[in-house]
Amino acid sequence: MFRLRPSGSRRLYVRVSCDSCLKSNFRGRRYKCLICYDYDLCATCYEEGATTTRHSTDHPMQCILTQSDFELYYGGEVLPADQPQSFTCPYCKRMGLSDSALLEHVSAEHTDTGLEVVCPVCAALPGGEPNFVTDDFARHLSLEHRSGSRDLISFLISFSK
Repeated sequence: MFRLRPSGSRRLYVRVSCDSCLKSNFRGRRYKCLICYDYDLCATCYEEGATTTRHSTDHPMQCILTQSDFELYYGGEVLPADQPQSFTCPYCKRMGLSDSALLEHVSAEHTDTGLEVVCPVCAALPGGEPNFVTDDFARHLSLEHRSGSRDLISFLISFSK
């Protein structure tokens, strides 16, 4: 089951505030919790181990470069869709996975997991839905974020297994 919870505007420039210190539009890294809905931390609060009644330091976090720093680092150039990204597994906190490696990892290691999680790929990509929650993460990855071309036969075979 896939659910898109409202998060306001789906603009490319997302205004984010730290849910611990309440700083808004901060520079540098942002950390998005992959368990808690709509929970973000600035780098300082993340490194200090900020927690709340709903968020603990055991939760997997996706590191996201803020839009202003993304533009600064990449000079406003448009990056191709196959630009390497680094994602975190929302189940076991394994870091440094590409989108295709994340799909392979989740399909191999977490097939029976029905925990609702925030998609780290949707959260990290500019213009993505930062609060997309799913309880069938492997299926979501294969439908929405599968890289490379696939033909109809291989697509149908993947669903018959």
